[in-house]
Amino acid sequence: MLRAIRRVLEPLMPVEHFTRNDRRIVFVIWVAGVVQGFAQAQASASLPFTRAGLGLSEGEMSLLLGIARLAAFAALPLGWLGDHSGRRKPFLWAMTLIVVGGSFAGLMSEAWQFGLFHAVLRTGTAAVSGLAIVLLAENTSLRIRAYAISFYGAAVSFGSGLALMAIPFADGGGQSWRIPHLLTALGFLVLPFLVKNVPESEIYIEQPEGGHWRELVSGVWAPRFWVVISVGFLASAFGAVGAAFSTERLITQVGLSTGNTVIILLVGGTIGGIGFFVGGHLADAWGRRLTSVISLLLALAGGITLYSVTSVPLILLAVMVSAFGTFAFVPAAGSHRAELFPTTLRSSANTAASNLALVGSALGLIVGIYTIDTFGLTNTILILGVGVAISAGLTLLLPETRGQDLTAISADRR
Repeated sequence: MLRAIRRVLEPLMPVEHFTRNDRRIVFVIWVAGVVQGFAQAQASASLPFTRAGLGLSEGEMSLLLGIARLAAFAALPLGWLGDHSGRRKPFLWAMTLIVVGGSFAGLMSEAWQFGLFHAVLRTGTAAVSGLAIVLLAENTSLRIRAYAISFYGAAVSFGSGLALMAIPFADGGGQSWRIPHLLTALGFLVLPFLVKNVPESEIYIEQPEGGHWRELVSGVWAPRFWVVISVGFLASAFGAVGAAFSTERLITQVGLSTGNTVIILLVGGTIGGIGFFVGGHLADAWGRRLTSVISLLLALAGGITLYSVTSVPLILLAVMVSAFGTFAFVPAAGSHRAELFPTTLRSSANTAASNLALVGSALGLIVGIYTIDTFGLTNTILILGVGVAISAGLTLLLPETRGQDLTAISADRR
């Protein structure tokens, strides 16, 4: 009996035991991930109420969120600093931007003011998303690198789940839409803990000269860099619209109550959340590339189904499948990115990938201005879904990196 249970749970477990140091860094980044997830999910989780509070149409809200994400290019200097002065300080600065941007957005009275602080938030999330992966990859054991990254992804998802649970606070009319955003200010209580406990990378050696952007953009690492950028860009364009309008879809179009919508998204997302750990296990056992491709295709199938059916059981299944694929992609793609670039360029490359993924999500939302109002939400999802299929094919062009020594990465590996 115990053997059967162990066999069932095996895909959810790491391929090797965590060391004490592994557990410590994973917990610290997990805490940061919860704060990040809660803050960045507020705009989409409470979208119908925030949109009404700001007096915007669906298309106008899509434009506002899209422009705010484009402003996150400010995260690129933080990634550059990560390669020239260490990973720790830029990470902490980025976490501060998340808390400030997320909480102050709830105090604003004009749409442009809300968008400005949402841009500050998105700058922080773009930097943290890249630097958290780098910190975990460089401070955990080689054999469980992807699985360690799973916990960061799960933390962001857990924070997003907490954001969903805060939706009822926004559903009170008047200024109630501000409450979930203002709850982000609780993150100020977490910042001292992070300052004390976030470590510097074990393999980083301070090099003021560091790497240069031209090595990524047009040098020997450029082929990998642009493929990684394209994959994240296309997948995020699809995911951003799917996530941002999920509550709008279920409440406004399908006709579900706010309570039932929260239950479906929480239950489906929670069950699909095992994708983090299955994805991490498979990436460490099978490889990064294959796991990433399977994850992308599952996310695509679930997303299209969610916006195509009205049956509640099918909607729940779609949320589960989409969440599983989306979540499994995080550790597989995250460990893959960290292992594709040398230490002198790893922070810049990963932050740029996170930032360009935000650009992809921004353009997806901006395209929504025209396609949602003209062709409808479902057709917009179908159009953007083509990009996910392309990104799965592009992933196959990258070399497999499972077992890669981060201090001995070669651009010649195929």
